[in-house]
Amino acid sequence: MGAGWKMESSLEEVLIKISGEVDFTGTPDLREKMHAFVKQTSGEVRVDLSELEYLDSSGLASLIELRRILNKDSRSVKIIAVTDQVDRLLNLTQVKSLFGMD
Repeated sequence: MGAGWKMESSLEEVLIKISGEVDFTGTPDLREKMHAFVKQTSGEVRVDLSELEYLDSSGLASLIELRRILNKDSRSVKIIAVTDQVDRLLNLTQVKSLFGMD
């Protein structure tokens, strides 16, 4: 199973929803799409990973890179939902606080 993503922006919210599996084969395309999307938006970016079954280190790196890019413009990113697998990875790597998670 590959990855799928949906990116939408409204007056109330900027949302990136990622589903399926994100590994080194799909990360370059995801990174490119996320960067292009956030350039067209403003404010906080919310990321929904509630349907993401697998995330490897390259996928995690792309989320950290997204945070760095947004921080340069005084913007933030918040992960609003995760699966158990993704939650374990975020705990293991100790990056939850970078994404507004407790």
